[in-house]
Amino acid sequence: QWYQRRVRGRSTKLPPSAAMLLFLFFSLGVLSVSDGVALSILRMSDGKSYPEPCATICSGVQKFWLRSNNYPGKLYTKVDMSACNFVSAPIITATISLPLYSEIATGGVAVRQRYQRSFYAYVEGDIQQADQGWELMWYAVGYNCQ
Repeated sequence: QWYQRRVRGRSTKLPPSAAMLLFLFFSLGVLSVSDGVALSILRMSDGKSYPEPCATICSGVQKFWLRSNNYPGKLYTKVDMSACNFVSAPIITATISLPLYSEIATGGVAVRQRYQRSFYAYVEGDIQQADQGWELMWYAVGYNCQ
């Protein structure tokens, strides 16, 4: 095995702490050699161009739902993305995650009122069902510098 060594013709195992240190040094060496992950955004809805190194992904989970007064039969949640530090409204993808034994929600998630620091997500459903653990899982792709 990789953590064994030979001492005077005999094979001996390294102590677990030494094996862990060896693994960490190897991992850090591999990480420092890699260039990281490239993120390319082909087009933003504002039509502006931003520096490529500023492209970023931010994600989260939202669990608080309210009844919509504007859209009967719909629930909504406002998602705060201010910690993402976007410089313009990002591209947002969202889905709903339901508890194991809940009724299936019909329709999809509608993202509305998309801003630099927040957006609203609407779903069809009942507030009692949503209170049983519906989660809005979202990610946003945009730029954090100009």
